[in-house]
Amino acid sequence: MEVKYLKKGMYINDLKCGWLNHPFALNRFKIEKDADIQKIINAGVKSLEIDTSKGLDVFVEKRDKRNAKLREAVDQRIENEPKAVTAIAEPGKAKTAFSEAGKLITDMMANVKMGQHIELEQVNPVINKLSQSILRNQNALLGLSRIRHMDVYTFEHSVSFSVLMMAFAKSMGLSEKIICEVGIGGLLHDIGKTLTPNEILNKPGKLTPEEFVIMKEHVVHSRKILEKTKGISQISMDIVAQHHEKYDGNGYPLGLKGDQISRYGQMVAIVDVYDALTADRCYHIGKEPSEVLKLLVKWSGAHFNPSLVGQFIQSVGIYPAGSLVMLNNNYLAKVIDINENMLKPVIEVFLNAKTRSYVPRKTIDLSKYEKIKILRVESYVKWNVSIES
Repeated sequence: MEVKYLKKGMYINDLKCGWLNHPFALNRFKIEKDADIQKIINAGVKSLEIDTSKGLDVFVEKRDKRNAKLREAVDQRIENEPKAVTAIAEPGKAKTAFSEAGKLITDMMANVKMGQHIELEQVNPVINKLSQSILRNQNALLGLSRIRHMDVYTFEHSVSFSVLMMAFAKSMGLSEKIICEVGIGGLLHDIGKTLTPNEILNKPGKLTPEEFVIMKEHVVHSRKILEKTKGISQISMDIVAQHHEKYDGNGYPLGLKGDQISRYGQMVAIVDVYDALTADRCYHIGKEPSEVLKLLVKWSGAHFNPSLVGQFIQSVGIYPAGSLVMLNNNYLAKVIDINENMLKPVIEVFLNAKTRSYVPRKTIDLSKYEKIKILRVESYVKWNVSIES
């Protein structure tokens, strides 16, 4: 051992020099004070041997420092981990993250249309904000994902899609890193639509067989665009390339079947149909989430992996955030948070259904009220109220 590592408490086993060349009575002794170390240095000793069974080891201090740094890093990570909050406490941060993601994908699609490449350095901070909100309480963002405007469907669909995928991944206990990779794939999955002619993309009626062939090419376009993106993960690529594949092999572009489709590809097929059917488009009014969930169950085993459909329902709830529900006391309410008992969510009451008059808003956790129950899901259109209200 080099002499520079000497410290009090070490036991010298051999000074590696002649007895006459050092000032100590013995060659073997324990260092009790700093003066002993200085005497060894003054004697010109460059290296020596210590006995760690009788004294301190040279690596103890280094190990202690390393462990201290490790503990500090762990403590910092724990401190920085998102703390669970209620959906009522999350809307501000959720809205900011949702808005930034919408602006990003809007700008990005415009840039790709002009031939520019995607830079993940621009995507990562936005996805991180979304994932942090999802980890604190996903229902604030899931509620926002219900708000759609037909004129900007493609952009809002991409953000809502990303949010749904991250909530799905969270419910499966996947790591924050994977949740972010899933979010990136979700946000960019339709980037290839920038190369789809607008008259096909926004056609209000059913596409002709020839037009549908052109529409299906957006998946290949998306994959090719992202293959040029430095640092894109395989998980993100699977989501982009496989979001229209079906479990029974009747999807596109490759007609993959069963486990030929990655787990993330199987997940994304479920989210794609759910998000598309619940959204208002220029050619149809979106279905209520609860109705679409029933369709997903009906199509399980054919279009979708049945076990993943069950997991997806767990992630969004039987009454997803943003749902309009009728209570057994004739009041209308909006679902704002999901409880462990999915039949008893947290709601915000705002309308007397009998008199069709607004009442002071009141938040109620149905899990704490045995007598108040949800009778059914209602339509915002039928009651002429806005989901944004």
